[in-house]
Amino acid sequence: MTETVGVPELRLIHTGLVCRDMDAAQSQLASTLGVHWVGGQPEPWTLTLFGEKREVTLRIAHACLGDSAYELIEAKANTPWLTEADIAQHHLCFHSSEPAQSCAALEQQGFTRIMGAKGDATGYFRDPDGLLIEIIDDGLLGYLEHYYQQSRQRADAL
Repeated sequence: MTETVGVPELRLIHTGLVCRDMDAAQSQLASTLGVHWVGGQPEPWTLTLFGEKREVTLRIAHACLGDSAYELIEAKANTPWLTEADIAQHHLCFHSSEPAQSCAALEQQGFTRIMGAKGDATGYFRDPDGLLIEIIDDGLLGYLEHYYQQSRQRADAL
């Protein structure tokens, strides 16, 4: 019998949202929530999606509202970032001080890796019921915190 390994301590970093139109979603959420978006321009990414390494151009924006952070990704065919709605909740992003162990523990608990290569210390994982979790390491946390700081500074300037 295989013993289930628990996921090392996780800290929620952001709630991921997916939208059909980045400009419209940023405008709507800025007006509704009072958030200040940073980013959102098309950027090329080299990603392993569904086990296949690919070049994908994505539009991703970040915003903070108090202690809460948000990531907004424009929907893209043949990727995990799809939605039928104008804006939809997509994933929960967690930082782990032991990301490789966290990823392995999620896979052992029945989550399927949908982004990242087997053995990567970061990635997206889907459980059988559809819950989507992103695990990030210190490097990705630093990348995201740069955007969050810009969003907070824009909010403080108003």
